[in-house]
Amino acid sequence: MPIAIFDMDGVLYRGAQVLPYAQETLDRLRRARWDVFFATNNSTATRRDYLRRLEQLQLGGDLDHIVTSGFATAHYLERRRPLPQDVLVIGADGLREEIRAVGIAVRDAGSLPGIEPPPQAAVVVGLDLHLTYAKIAEAQRAILAGAHFVCSNRDRAYPVEGRLLPGAGTIVAAIEVATGAKALCIGKPEPFLFQEAIKRARRKDGEGDAIVVVGDSTDYDMVAAHRVGATGVLITTGLTERDALAKASGDAVPDRVIHSLEELFALPELAGS
Repeated sequence: MPIAIFDMDGVLYRGAQVLPYAQETLDRLRRARWDVFFATNNSTATRRDYLRRLEQLQLGGDLDHIVTSGFATAHYLERRRPLPQDVLVIGADGLREEIRAVGIAVRDAGSLPGIEPPPQAAVVVGLDLHLTYAKIAEAQRAILAGAHFVCSNRDRAYPVEGRLLPGAGTIVAAIEVATGAKALCIGKPEPFLFQEAIKRARRKDGEGDAIVVVGDSTDYDMVAAHRVGATGVLITTGLTERDALAKASGDAVPDRVIHSLEELFALPELAGS
């Protein structure tokens, strides 16, 4: 069964606004027996939160077909040996909940001042709308004491209705400067997020068939698509800067470019769907 992976923010919707032809595209792919996944770098919400949003926007889907950077980060930590006994999190409740769901204890930055992190501790950073200097200082102390440094994503910005807002990458960069350490990134452009979706699809269907990724960023979506061997389809409705295509090189160059989801079915990869 072929696999289609859609970024959500800026591709299927922007804020509370469903983008043109989003519902029709998803319905048509499902009727054509594509395995449709939703993937996002946003770690502020859980997969259940995203499922509720998709249902409210009448885009369908189910929990098994949603992969967030918070979910992928939690499963990355779960597979580490030795398993982290506790994780210091700078981020939103969605990231904390996903990590707790795999059986790892979470403590918030600044919640236990004066207690040094254990040797296996990790610091996980995502988008935190309540970031403080004290949180950065606590993360700095833990990392300098030997904690593993992980981030859910390095997004420069994320789209809301009418504007862009600073992304988690701003916070990650501040902690990297404070520590001299480099965070391991789980979200796009690294392959972990899409690998998690592909792994879930192939548990049911074996090796699978074609993989198509539809995203709005050359630097994130297209690079991650190519790192998992997928066809990268760039849609110009979200984060794509006007000159992004002209500047793109290497893995950032999309295989296909569309200006609306309606154009998706004219691509050879989806012929007959």
